[in-house]
Amino acid sequence: MKYELNRRQFLKGAAALGGLAMLPACASAPKKGADLNGKLNVAIVGPGGRGSAAVKEFGSDPKVQIVAFCDVDDVRAAGAYNKFPNVPRFKDYRVMMDKMGKDIDAVAVCTPDHMHYPISLWAIANGKHVYCEKPLCRTMWECNDLQKAAAKAGVFTQMGNQGHTFDGWRQIREWYEAGILGEIKEIYHWTDRPHVFWPQGDLAMPAGQPVPATLDYDLWLGVAPYQPYNNAFVPFKWRGLRNYGTGAIGDMACHFMDVPYSAFDLGYPSLVTAKCTKFNNYSWPSAATIVYDFPAKGKRGPIKLYWYDGYRKPRNVERVEQSFIDDKRNSNCTIIVGTKQTASCGTYGEKPMIHPRAKMVELVKAKALPDPYIPRIAGGPHRNWAHSILEGRQPVSNFDYAAPFTEVALLGTIAMLAQQPLQYDPETMTFPNCPEADKYVKSLYAYRKEFLPS
Repeated sequence: MKYELNRRQFLKGAAALGGLAMLPACASAPKKGADLNGKLNVAIVGPGGRGSAAVKEFGSDPKVQIVAFCDVDDVRAAGAYNKFPNVPRFKDYRVMMDKMGKDIDAVAVCTPDHMHYPISLWAIANGKHVYCEKPLCRTMWECNDLQKAAAKAGVFTQMGNQGHTFDGWRQIREWYEAGILGEIKEIYHWTDRPHVFWPQGDLAMPAGQPVPATLDYDLWLGVAPYQPYNNAFVPFKWRGLRNYGTGAIGDMACHFMDVPYSAFDLGYPSLVTAKCTKFNNYSWPSAATIVYDFPAKGKRGPIKLYWYDGYRKPRNVERVEQSFIDDKRNSNCTIIVGTKQTASCGTYGEKPMIHPRAKMVELVKAKALPDPYIPRIAGGPHRNWAHSILEGRQPVSNFDYAAPFTEVALLGTIAMLAQQPLQYDPETMTFPNCPEADKYVKSLYAYRKEFLPS
């Protein structure tokens, strides 16, 4: 299917992925605060997958009205369609915006990673506020460009890494600022992804299968190059495939790393080093160990962060028993080692505790842990986004925060591709010690023409 674009300035610079997209003259100024009369009209793109959470949250919020659904898969979206039978349905987000743009205030983008950038940018170009699931984009350049486009358009944005709205990182930061942890030396993250939920590794592209009549596969591919349909990766197990997803590090680091990134103001690493299993042009590796070296910043010293995926785990972590690390109940975990204490928490920063447990009990009994003082967020990321728009302020995980944060996570993917330690210059988005890695900052494939201006 070829869709003839009528907003010819949209993504003007994206054909070569070389510059900030021009916002079309026809785009209306975004509505916010008092202009919305106390109600936010939201369109959800991808309500059948991760978007089911958006359907649940927005559908139960009296301050939000779901005004449109867009999904390429009728079967996948059936739950949302049945729950809200009177909400208009579309398969193409461009058609939705053309036909209903005047009725839409904001767009939630809940699609595979490769479509985050084009759909979010299309919405921004039309003056819509944007909620985008994590990772913000599939490439670092797209994150940076989307951040610039959102700022230029004056829209309110949110990345859906729910842990940033939770209490965990705030509590750990309060412990740090109170001197409980001492100086932070090392951070360890590990996850059971990819194997528990999707495959990665030296995979071969599967043979083609008949496309289900209920799926518009051409629209599912979107900007990505063509490959035959196969239910091995559509609709769900695409995260480990390089044309669509960002692998375990790109996907899960937007949860795990949010804790130290926010609690200790990590900023950008000066060096990233990766060791991983064999992989190819089709799929990310099945297991990886990635080390980030964060330089001293402000009053804190340098911090070394270790990332493990594919069942890899650290050994001999200070003050933590190996039995805790090896426990299957802790298959997704963060450990923060300070000069005074060691702390742990879960995927989203939940259940922070001091190790060993006896020390945590001692600190609690002595009332040595500080009372909460960093403002907490009620209602999770969806409500924070919607209510922030209605109140005329930026949400907590807006693109000015989410773009550089996702950029840090995606540096891990480039370190795997480069197969050598990488020094990173965030000002130029280049690798001074390895110029051949610069090409990985952008997409290695050109966007399909039917999704670009003619």
